[in-house]
Amino acid sequence: MTSIGPAVTAEYASGAAHIIENPFRCDNCHGLNIGGARVLSLPMNTGREDTMAAYWHSQEPDFWHPQFVQGQDYPDVPEHVERPASEAHMCISVSAHMSAILMARSVIEAVAKDNGIDSGSLFKKIDEMHGKDLITEFAKKTAHTIRTFGNDMAHGDFTVEVDAADAKGVLTFMDYILREVYQAPAELQRLQDAADARKTA
Repeated sequence: MTSIGPAVTAEYASGAAHIIENPFRCDNCHGLNIGGARVLSLPMNTGREDTMAAYWHSQEPDFWHPQFVQGQDYPDVPEHVERPASEAHMCISVSAHMSAILMARSVIEAVAKDNGIDSGSLFKKIDEMHGKDLITEFAKKTAHTIRTFGNDMAHGDFTVEVDAADAKGVLTFMDYILREVYQAPAELQRLQDAADARKTA
């Protein structure tokens, strides 16, 4: 991203700090974004394009508008499970940490239902997935951890705060479970098919 034009400045928090923003052009697609930062003191000559280009070269913006929303691709995962899993990543990309964790919890339940386990509590569904050898002991512990993180919020209790590290950890292990249940078996099957094809060639 390359800054273009002069900066726009404003006071923030009753003069305790300032907001400084600049238009930026993407070096790849040439699209426009606004990048900015909250600073205690403004740089000199914010009205000069060359000054601001040098300023942003030495300091990355703290925030962007519009925010970059990024999902995730899950090859070999059924679409009705992949879509909410990708949405969980979209949530975390805009710092919607509670929503990301809640969506990850729902994804674990969707995995169970997709594999014919559709009765009982999520606790029981996770244990049954392990009992049917769909997930390993480690993945079972992972799924229960995700369930625990999301339980309070799933029942309308939002008194305990979660942060970016919590949400990132939950999504990391949600992805682990999707890989174990869907992606790794599909990749192994393709490798076995290729090996069988070599034998008959």
